[in-house]
Amino acid sequence: MKFLIRALHAELLKTKRTLAFWLALIAPAVVVAVQVAVIWDRQSYYFQNPEIIQQTWYEYGKETAVLWGLLMLPLFVTLETALVAQWEHKSGQWKHLFALPIPRWALYAAKQVSGMGLIGLSIVALFGLLVLSGWGFRLLSPGLGFEAPVPWLEYGKYGLTMFLGAWLIVAIQTWVAQRWSSFAVASGVGIALTVAGVVVVQSEWANFYPYILPVIVGNGFVDEAMRALNGFTEGLPWVELLAGSVGGIAVAVAGGWQVTRRDVL
Repeated sequence: MKFLIRALHAELLKTKRTLAFWLALIAPAVVVAVQVAVIWDRQSYYFQNPEIIQQTWYEYGKETAVLWGLLMLPLFVTLETALVAQWEHKSGQWKHLFALPIPRWALYAAKQVSGMGLIGLSIVALFGLLVLSGWGFRLLSPGLGFEAPVPWLEYGKYGLTMFLGAWLIVAIQTWVAQRWSSFAVASGVGIALTVAGVVVVQSEWANFYPYILPVIVGNGFVDEAMRALNGFTEGLPWVELLAGSVGGIAVAVAGGWQVTRRDVL
């Protein structure tokens, strides 16, 4: 464990003040800004539908998180994992790192954990900015439904389940980025699989596709909260949640085993 802590400390020092860190704040801000523009443009629609105003916080959170989880999150994971990997690929540091008195698995695990940490930070930033923008609407455009209390518990569940569901994407992209030194390969794989997810999301295979699992598990929990408000219940997406989280751990272990046993020339 001490080796992993040392490797994580080194990754933290490298991440500070880098593009990878700032993207974890900028990317969610872009998504929230888009949703703010949409809500502002559709104010008349909300005022004409009182039943929607009663659930404005839920709808706003769901629409923002769907945009984030379906498009921005997979692309964000792709970019972040590729950037983290390039620190060693560009300078040829892998040979030096593998010669250090630190187990190779700890070096790979640090890359995996640091990638997951950046994704977790981005999700926290997303919902934090979402709440702040909702309070802004409460002041600037009263009557849209943002006067109601913020559903902190539901937002927390949504963010946590999206994070867990994204583990499989992080594991896949971390392996690709560490296995191939080309930034184009890592980004190309992520972009291609993300675009495919937009097509697959409406098919019967959606629940088994890694790159849309965060949306499926997140929506399952927020929809359950909305159904509970109306007196209905339905099963939660536990299978998909386990596929994203446990599957992510399994792929991370397999990827680490493969990468750390390669010869570094």
